[in-house]
Amino acid sequence: MNLPPVDGFHAWAAGDLVENRNRGLFAEWLVGHALGAIEPGTHRLEWDAVDLHYRGLGVEVKSSGRTQTWAPENESTPRFGIAPQKQSWYAATDSWEVHDQPRRTADVYVFCLHETRRATTDDVADPAQWSFWVIPTSRLNAELGDQRSIGEAGLDRLVDRCSWPEIKWQIERIT
Repeated sequence: MNLPPVDGFHAWAAGDLVENRNRGLFAEWLVGHALGAIEPGTHRLEWDAVDLHYRGLGVEVKSSGRTQTWAPENESTPRFGIAPQKQSWYAATDSWEVHDQPRRTADVYVFCLHETRRATTDDVADPAQWSFWVIPTSRLNAELGDQRSIGEAGLDRLVDRCSWPEIKWQIERIT
């Protein structure tokens, strides 16, 4: 018996983009492409201190959606985890850093909300179906301190939403 091509694994393991983990990975990929931060032939580094690297900045990507795989007919309340971390692993140097005071290791956060109610893989894959907030970590720290999560209203109080093509401009504008 022969093993099928590996792209069959990709479809089997991550084919449902509505599922939270897959939607989160897709959001990282979406933001990475908006920034031009994903090099051809590279792959995602699991557990790195930040999700993406862009022009010397660490970018943390957080995602949520209005509907979930387990209850597609019910709208959920989007929340994003922003808890400061006690330790971080840096893939480029294969080193750990323990933080005496927990901290957020990224320079900037990009929050991604899939807006479509009754989400499907097709509309998750459409950048026009998402809203984005780009916030420097220094602002999160100043405004929210050690707060562990934030919702849509809290993000709207901090910064205006933007579209997918505007992510790069927003990051360059605030850094």
